[in-house]
Parts: sequence; C-alpha cells; structure tokens
Amino acid sequence: MAYTETTTNSYGSRVGNSFKAIGTGFLMFIAGTILLFWNEGRTVKTGDAIAEAQKATVEMTSPDKMDASMDGKLVHATAKAVSNDLLKDDLFPVAGNFTRLTRDVEYRQYKERKEEKRRDKVGGGEEVITTYYYDLDWVDEPINSSSFHDPTYRGVNEVQGMPKFDDMDVYAENVSFGAYKLPDFFIKQVGTAEDVNVAQGPDDLTAMLSATPGDSSTVSEQDYNAYVKGLADIPENGVSGNTIMYGDGNQVGSVRVTFKAVKPENEVSLIAKVQGNTFTKFVASNGYDFSRLENGAKTSEEMIQHAKDENDMIKWALRLLGVLLVIGGLKGIFGFLTTLLKVIPFLASIMNFGVGLICTVVGVVWSLIVIAIAWIFYRPLLGISLLVLAAAIIAFFVWRGKQRKALQPQVAPAPGANNLAQAQAPAQQGFEQTMQQGYPQQPQQGYPQQGGYDQGGYQQQGYDQGGYQQQGYDQGGYQQQQGYDQGGYQQQGYDQGGYQQGGYDQGGYQQQGYDQGGYQQQGYDQGGYPQQQGGYDPNGYQQGYDPNNPYNNQGGNYPQQ
Repeated sequence: MAYTETTTNSYGSRVGNSFKAIGTGFLMFIAGTILLFWNEGRTVKTGDAIAEAQKATVEMTSPDKMDASMDGKLVHATAKAVSNDLLKDDLFPVAGNFTRLTRDVEYRQYKERKEEKRRDKVGGGEEVITTYYYDLDWVDEPINSSSFHDPTYRGVNEVQGMPKFDDMDVYAENVSFGAYKLPDFFIKQVGTAEDVNVAQGPDDLTAMLSATPGDSSTVSEQDYNAYVKGLADIPENGVSGNTIMYGDGNQVGSVRVTFKAVKPENEVSLIAKVQGNTFTKFVASNGYDFSRLENGAKTSEEMIQHAKDENDMIKWALRLLGVLLVIGGLKGIFGFLTTLLKVIPFLASIMNFGVGLICTVVGVVWSLIVIAIAWIFYRPLLGISLLVLAAAIIAFFVWRGKQRKALQPQVAPAPGANNLAQAQAPAQQGFEQTMQQGYPQQPQQGYPQQGGYDQGGYQQQGYDQGGYQQQGYDQGGYQQQQGYDQGGYQQQGYDQGGYQQGGYDQGGYQQQGYDQGGYQQQGYDQGGYPQQQGGYDPNGYQQGYDPNNPYNNQGGNYPQQ
C-alpha cells in the first residue's frame, strides 16, 4: 500500500535554500579536496610500507618450536590457530570451545521508504509529490514508527512485551600458533563463523560446557530451567537449530536471535614481527605499520600481492568519493543559478544542464590537479605527468569552444547592401568567412549556390546581382536574339515572344505603308512601297471613289487593303 503527499515550495523559499546550500557546497568541496590529497599520501606510504615489508620478510619453517634467532624479525609462517577457551552466552543456553561466539538479534518491523517526483511550476514554484511505501522486514534495531507519514502505519511497530536484546561478540583470549601465542588483533581475523545450535535441555548444555579440554562442568535440570526461563525467557517451541524465535516470525514485533561461532582449530598464514612468544606489527621506516593474517595456507608472495590489491582498491574507492564530493560541492555552490531561472522552467533546464556539465568537468580537472600536487609531493615524476594530463584536458575544451564559435553561421547581407565593400573583399578559396562572388557569406564550403551564378561563383549573363533572371534572357542566361536588346528590353516591332511584328523590319523600325499595329495600309504593297499606278492617294485610298462607300460602282474596283 502506498501513501501520497503533495507539497508546494514557493520560488522565494527555493532561492533561499539554494543560497544556504552554498555553505554546504564549500564544506563538501574542501572535504573532497582534503580527502583526495590525504588518500594519495596514504596510498604511497602504505605501498612503501608493503614494499619494505616484502624485502624484510623471512620464512619461519617450524613455528611449532620457539626459535630465538627469529626474535625481532619479520616472518612468514603457516600453522593451526588453536583455542582452548570456553565461550558462552550470558543470556542464552549457547556455549562451547570456540575461537569466537556471536549473537545476532533482529526485529520484525515495518520500514518506511519514499519516492519523490518534483515538478517546476510557472513563476518559479515547485510541486513535490512524495509517495511512501511500507515493507515488513527483519532489521537490526527497532524502528520508531510514531513519525510515519501514513496514519495507518503510525505507531505500528510499538508492540507491547517485545523483548530487546543486544548483539554480542566474544573472542577467546588464549589462541596458540604452534609454540607461539596469537595477539588480539590476529585472533579477531581467524576463521569463518558457522551456525552453532542452541541447547534444548540440560544434557545439551552439559555437553557444550564439557567440550572444553579439562572442563567437566555439569548442568542440572533446575539450573537449566533457571538459566533459560530466568534470563532469556525462551518461549516453548521457540528454539530451532541456531535460532530462537519470539513470536511467529511473520507478525510485526517478532524477535529472531541467531548464534554463530568460529571453530577452535583453523589453519592460518601470517606475516608479522616476532616478539618473544607472540607477534607484533612491523613498523616501516615511514612510520606506517604492516601485518597480515589470512585463513588457509598462503605463500608470502600471495599475501603481499593481496595487500597491494587491497591498497589499490581503497585508493580508487576514496578517489571516487573525493571526486564526487568535489563535484557535489561545486553544484551546491553554483546551484542558485539554476534556481534563479526557475521562473522560466525551459531556461532553468538549460542552465541546470550547463551548470552540471561545467561543475563535472571542473570537478574532475580540479581533482586531477589535487592528485597531481599530492603525487608531486610524494612521487614527483608521476605527479608532473598528471599535471600534463589535466592541462591537455583544459586545452581540449578550450579548442572545442573556439571551433564551435568559428563554425557558427553568419547572416548573409541583403541583396545590394554594401556592394562596394563586398566587391573589395578578397575571395578566398574554400568558402571561408569572406564572401565569394555569387555566394552568400558562409563559413564553409558546401552551401547552396545562388540563382544566377555558376559553380565558380561568377554572375551569369542574364541575371542581376540578386540572382533574378532578367527580362529578355532564357534560364540558361542566353539573350533572346529576336525582339530584345542586351539590356533585356523588348524592341519595337517585336511581340513578347520575340517574334517580329508585321510592318516592322528586323531592327524594329516601322516600315512605310504599315501602321503601328503592323497592319498594311491601303495603297501600299507588302514591301511598304506606295503603289505608283491605280490612282491611289498617299493615304492608300483609290482616287475616284468615296472612302465612306467603298462599294461605289465608279471605277468598278475596291480600295486595295
């Protein structure tokens, strides 16, 4: 079941919180920087201590007997670690001859988890939708459910009568390694814990207690009942193997107690400095100490390599943590820039991406610089190499920025504007920023060819500078020969299609005997010459006839058209 709450944060509160985050950002940035520097020093010094220990280590071939010549030396040896101690739980019937005994207590409780979705609102506000989920699970400590958000689950974990126990770890004090005795810091590393059963009667508990060499303790029924009921109040049928269960195990409030132990004999290998009948840590010349114990038979080379691998793993884990702290700190410092633009969510998204990208790049570069400075302090040759790498990354981003700026297209000027300046500008091959003849100003080769210009950028005949086809020229730029002059204007005596009109010569001049429309006048022949014979006047009318009555029978003829 899920429970949802919706809250709103105003623009003012968001801005205020973003400015408060600046202080936290500075602390994270400083902490990450210090961690990165310290980690490099730790890595170098630990590596030097391991290398020094590797050179100083000698083999102890017979740890079963004391060897005075080995005293004070760093040795590698393999033998059985044997415990003779009786370990027992003070509350529960669990005991035996162990190297280590553990009690693990778990509680059946509801856990609250949440998922948030944030939505920016116009005006800079924010809507937060929080969904709460509740899961019943085993946990190490009781959970206070009085602050749960869903009223249905509020206070559900407070179960009356639920017992409360603590975890427990008990270690043997006397663990031998051949003729030597293991120190406490080695005993805690011996063996692997396994399940150990809970005693279900006096006989079981007696067997556990008497398992220790030289111990013949016995437990009576009365003592057992007092032990079980008086201290832990174990419920009937609550014991199963290594587990004691309070409740049915499924309901909230149930308690589960489990027991594990490390057996008394375990083969181990160690590298440590011999000090009398025991061992101590080797202290290198740089002040760092080194000692190592691993379960099973391992050579010194294997153990040294494992130590180097662990040092590298810790190094990279702390490096990653340091870088994340630096980047997170920078985002906290500059996050207010994004918040200020929340009034316009689209711009805020762009700013958030930009701030995140820049903070990440700067954080990584800064981390490399800090690591390089640390290595210059501890390892000059490698440190200088890291500084060169950081400088190369910075130079790359600067170069990319300049390239992007150079590739931004520029707006071409309007046709006819600043023609004189354009004519004087030198044309560079490759279509760079200087405009070629016939092309709009573009930064690269490969932009569309303007109309009226050939591929070389030269203006074609029949097109103006704007690339428009002139009247009197075809699309190929060739002058229409008939009826148009070189300027593209229609000649007198030609129609728009370029055909010669009747009554005009090829030069476009009107012939005698034709009117302006190109029609032949009366009294002229087709060549435009006046007919000499036939009695016609200069207007083309036949003499002796009435021009208003061309069908006059006088003369027996019609006016010549």
